[in-house]
Amino acid sequence: ATSPNGGGCPASSSMLRTSRPLASVVLRGAVACRTPSLARLYSVKSCIPSLSSATAVVARYPTTANITNTPAISPSLATPTILISRRSFASYPSHVKVGMPALSPTMTQGNIAKWRKKEGEQIKVGDVVAEIETDKATMDFEAQEEGYLAKILMPEGSRDVPINTPIAVVVDSKADASKFTDYTVEKSGTDKKKEEAAPPPKKEEKPKETPAAAPAAAAAPKSNTSASYPPHNSLSMPALSPTMTQGNLNKWRKKEGDAIKSGDILAEIETDKASMEFEATEDGFLARILVQDGARDVPINTPIAIIANSKDDVAKFKDYSADSASKAAPASSGESKKASESSEAAAPSQSSAPATPASSTRKDGSRLFVSPLARKTASDSNVDLSSITGTGPSQRIIKSDVLAAASRPTPSAASTATAQIPAPSGAAKQQQSATDAIYEDIPTTQIRRVIAQRLTMSKQTIPHYYLTMECRVDELMKVRAQLNAKGEGKNGYKLSVNDFVIKAAAQALRRVPTVNASWNETAIRQFRSIDINVAVSTDRGLFTPFIRDADTKGLATIASQVKDLAEKAKAGKLAPDQLQGGTFTISNLGMYGIKSFSAVINPPQAAILAVGSAEKRLIPSESAEGYEVANILTVTLSCDHRVVDGAVGAEWLQAFKDYIENPLKLML
Repeated sequence: ATSPNGGGCPASSSMLRTSRPLASVVLRGAVACRTPSLARLYSVKSCIPSLSSATAVVARYPTTANITNTPAISPSLATPTILISRRSFASYPSHVKVGMPALSPTMTQGNIAKWRKKEGEQIKVGDVVAEIETDKATMDFEAQEEGYLAKILMPEGSRDVPINTPIAVVVDSKADASKFTDYTVEKSGTDKKKEEAAPPPKKEEKPKETPAAAPAAAAAPKSNTSASYPPHNSLSMPALSPTMTQGNLNKWRKKEGDAIKSGDILAEIETDKASMEFEATEDGFLARILVQDGARDVPINTPIAIIANSKDDVAKFKDYSADSASKAAPASSGESKKASESSEAAAPSQSSAPATPASSTRKDGSRLFVSPLARKTASDSNVDLSSITGTGPSQRIIKSDVLAAASRPTPSAASTATAQIPAPSGAAKQQQSATDAIYEDIPTTQIRRVIAQRLTMSKQTIPHYYLTMECRVDELMKVRAQLNAKGEGKNGYKLSVNDFVIKAAAQALRRVPTVNASWNETAIRQFRSIDINVAVSTDRGLFTPFIRDADTKGLATIASQVKDLAEKAKAGKLAPDQLQGGTFTISNLGMYGIKSFSAVINPPQAAILAVGSAEKRLIPSESAEGYEVANILTVTLSCDHRVVDGAVGAEWLQAFKDYIENPLKLML
């Protein structure tokens, strides 16, 4: 690049030349100047003071690119063109850093299960490079461009790697792959770039020292090693469902000192969905249990146990506590004792500092989606938004999420409040005993709190409206009786009215697909599959497991799956993949004699069908008596007006009525 006055830019009167194709990127307000050994950023005014903006064209070229003198850029040009290089460093050839991908909408970190390519191997577009375990499942990570795998930065087994963290290096030429043998994350230039972008420290204050190993430690597995404890892994409270923010530890299946193998059941954990088994993912020995049986409301990622590599090391963790976990982290070689004392002294002031609800990112760097009302509520309530998991669309934080977080007292506040409460006097004891006789506070479970939170969010954020229709089901009763008579036996079936309702609803969704959708902020998502959720009431709360592809299944299959899901829900044995999903919900209270009711929409779905009981009525007819007895079933459709207009909801109910009154159509 060059400037009219010939100064200001160190690459003046020089232009980079490359034979590779160019890709344009607009840099406003700055001109980037780069040579193989120099990379600095200069303002437009310092390089070309007569121009108001600049356009940079990025050229991909090796560090050995030729540099030749060229005539100076004419001051009369409206927009100068500056050629700069792709990211590369003086000691390494041109390369691309591959970051941990976000393979699901809710993924914030992942585990490297297996590398399918080795260092030095060629990669083509579409090749499976690695197997990555997300918050949903283990998925294949495909290459997006061609090249050679020069260096693997995160080995197999790396856990909790934040998205966008560099995991590998890809080069264009096979000859360049061997030059990255000693390449590490620290040498990628990320730290240097951050230091250049940071503001200079004040003269009267000493700049804070940042350990060089901090970036690597953030991406490494949680493993603590210190002089007082042998090498070990800290086992944290897992997130066993996408909406889980905390859990209850019902029971440990392993005892301290027991050997653990991958796949063993370690504990039973109650999530916001159900009681689930927590499996071990690696071998070792259970050295220390930090959270005991019956512990409630344990936040995810809180250390709950310690896994040692050797059985001989188990006894050394006898006095290990949760506080020891923070002290057991290894200090960097350049960290002095004075620095550690100053950080410990600063800890109380940091913990007592008020929350920063205005933050727009989480602690892991991911973006926060917050409604304006929730942001204002968080500001008024002094709640830290980065610690809240949203229940709105795309995990958007809404007002009810903030209110729920504000109602949970912090441990320090709870202990302070307990310390300030004086012992009750004789009169106070009498008053307290009288109060206990009036009512009883029943503690809410994690499942019940999540149900309350989601239902409140549904009524507050979804514009409900209701459509009611009566269906004559005399023909359905006859067909059902005939099929049940033929289905008796050891391997037979027994159909209920609800099975016909599920099938009729699925067929109606196929005829009117607009209802089989959900609302997003930027689009209406219409689902291709028809998955029907069935509301099941249990002692622990309401569950909605779903029948996948209900429109393609027969009545006998639907009856068998509904029975199986209902039994698992009441026993607390539902698997996550049986709960996380569904495009339409049916709630049936007919067996309780309820004639009709209006159900609350199950977000993020757009509709729910409330089914009452079938009752006998006298209706006009052309018979000699002038009337006849008919079985009438009343159904009410709750719709999200953002997705389903009134006419569309009515059209769907007409389709449902057609199928439910003519059940033979369900056989087609």
